[in-house]
Amino acid sequence: MTPVLRVRDLTVSFSGSDGAVTAVDGLSFDLARGEVLGLVGESGSGKSTVGLAAMGLHDAARTSVGGSVTVGGVEVVGAPDARLRGLRGARIAMVFQDALASLSPFHSVGEQLAEAYRIHSGVGRAAARTRAADMLDRVGIPAARARDYPHQFSGGMRQRVMIGMALVNAPDVLIADEPTTALDARVQRQVLSLLAELRQESGTAVLLITHDVGVVAETCDRMLVMRGGHLIEEGPTGRLLTTAEHPYTRALIGAAPTLTSTPGTRLPTVPAARAGAFLSAATASRPAAVSGGAGLGAGLAGHRRSASPGPGDAAAGAAPEDAARAGAFLSAATASRPAAVSGGPGLGAGLAGHRRSAPPGPGDVAADTTAAAEELGASSAGEILSAATARRSASPGAVAADGIVMGSGAAEGPLAEVVDLHVEFGGRRRGPWGRRGEPVRAVRGVGLRIEPGETLGLVGESGSGKSTTARVFAGLQRPTAGGVRFDGRDIARAAVDARLRRELSRDVQLVFQDPYASLNPRRTVEEIVTTGLRIHTDLDAAARRARAAELLEQVGLDPAHLTRYPHEFSGGQRQRIGIARALAPRPRLIIADEPVSALDVSVQAQVLNLLMDLRDELGLSLLFVSHDLAVVRHFCDRVAVMRAGVVVESGPRDEVFDEPKAVYTRELLAATM
Repeated sequence: MTPVLRVRDLTVSFSGSDGAVTAVDGLSFDLARGEVLGLVGESGSGKSTVGLAAMGLHDAARTSVGGSVTVGGVEVVGAPDARLRGLRGARIAMVFQDALASLSPFHSVGEQLAEAYRIHSGVGRAAARTRAADMLDRVGIPAARARDYPHQFSGGMRQRVMIGMALVNAPDVLIADEPTTALDARVQRQVLSLLAELRQESGTAVLLITHDVGVVAETCDRMLVMRGGHLIEEGPTGRLLTTAEHPYTRALIGAAPTLTSTPGTRLPTVPAARAGAFLSAATASRPAAVSGGAGLGAGLAGHRRSASPGPGDAAAGAAPEDAARAGAFLSAATASRPAAVSGGPGLGAGLAGHRRSAPPGPGDVAADTTAAAEELGASSAGEILSAATARRSASPGAVAADGIVMGSGAAEGPLAEVVDLHVEFGGRRRGPWGRRGEPVRAVRGVGLRIEPGETLGLVGESGSGKSTTARVFAGLQRPTAGGVRFDGRDIARAAVDARLRRELSRDVQLVFQDPYASLNPRRTVEEIVTTGLRIHTDLDAAARRARAAELLEQVGLDPAHLTRYPHEFSGGQRQRIGIARALAPRPRLIIADEPVSALDVSVQAQVLNLLMDLRDELGLSLLFVSHDLAVVRHFCDRVAVMRAGVVVESGPRDEVFDEPKAVYTRELLAATM
């Protein structure tokens, strides 16, 4: 039987200022009708580049694609645009990871689904709207919201819209690039069940690009493992998960926390093989991968994005540290203590300098372009941690060696707390002169406290209000009612108290989910990472640059990349930059909003190990917002579960996970893979 997707000797290279970057080198595989094939690998492995090549979405002027890719016998490599437009959407479709960048902000989600269906089916507008409403309902979004715009949905809801758009034409091949990355357990299971249903109904084949081994185990028939643009191992999913032959595959599988893992223990990290072990000379010099790509409209309706993936999105500058990071910092992550209390400003940028592009929309309860943290390596520079620990024990107002003035520090009581918190967003106006609808009650009567040195896990499905609550803790969202205090001080006063605002921007830092939305595209990496140092220290330019170089090394990036811009990095690398930025002011509280949801399991382990070390060494407090219950159980001391703006259950970690009282908590645990 002829495979619906056939890849032979696929090679993809990008042209850049430093020469050609090979992202995929000699890859071959088949995808049969009705089969689900998992493509697994770390950031920079080339797996997303494979998906883009299958769609024919690479820019011919900047990209060289060799080999053969056929969809239903139709050649994609070198095909004219007219042929590709006929294939995309009808025969092959793609779900991208970045929902906000892939949906048009100028059209309602219903209009976008209807357009994708009408272009390929030729039906009238009424029939297309009906089909769009049906698909929205199938992916868990009420048909009544078809008139809403992307910014009015949370991040998870936007991803559901993208999946509905890809499925609207029942394509032969669906390429899903991290489709459930930011979804909570219940919605993730719903989406995966939908993909399985589509597969059974129409024989649609699925190429599932993911870093989530649990998803692969649940859904995939076969599994391909990539690293540095090369195929490492392939075979039936069951065999690879139990008796994988390659040590890299075994390490990837072992790095993922589960609900049965021992909480608080260090997670095993993937040993970093030297580039020469299995990479060609070209790949060894610069392993690469495209992490983003063209928008969903490009794949479904022939609509072209204004920018196509370039050498930067191919992990330009990743050198061996991305796909095959030198073993030094990974071994340090497991054998030593990852020292890293010195990154750039997360919240500092948000409060004192860098402004976000848009305020949260009425329905954007759990989203607001939250951004980034990925492939975080560890440094063995113990003296940095020692110095930081010494600073923590210094008297209030003391000046550290790096010029950062320490906060006052309350003697007793919680570090941060909210009491009877309420947050409402104004209802949407119906027409230019219409009356506003009912306000959205994002948070209702929430009470939470974070003790010094404690990690509080905030769990809930998309739209539950957990990210809005986190923004209130950070001082980025004014409460409608209720009290908010940090270190005994009223956070609400920051709006009129410049000194308090400055102190908060140093003491409270954010690590976001979306790396691209949180980094200023007009600033170099050095400018991004040193923003907090410029605000909170008297270091001169040379000292700040040296500090920034040190920070990049701590998060596993080459200090030579300080002069580059965010678009020149893969998604994983951009997340590392965000981590470095957040650590610079040496904060007392880090608010991590889905910091590992988009990460490879190996990188996720590195990040969690590092955060645990920071917490233990510095008494650092964390508010950890996540939908991944396995990660929360492994990492957090206490857990609060939110639904529809209300805390339905909270308590010590073991109590919540072992003896859940709320029905909703039990449902989440049952849905966790």
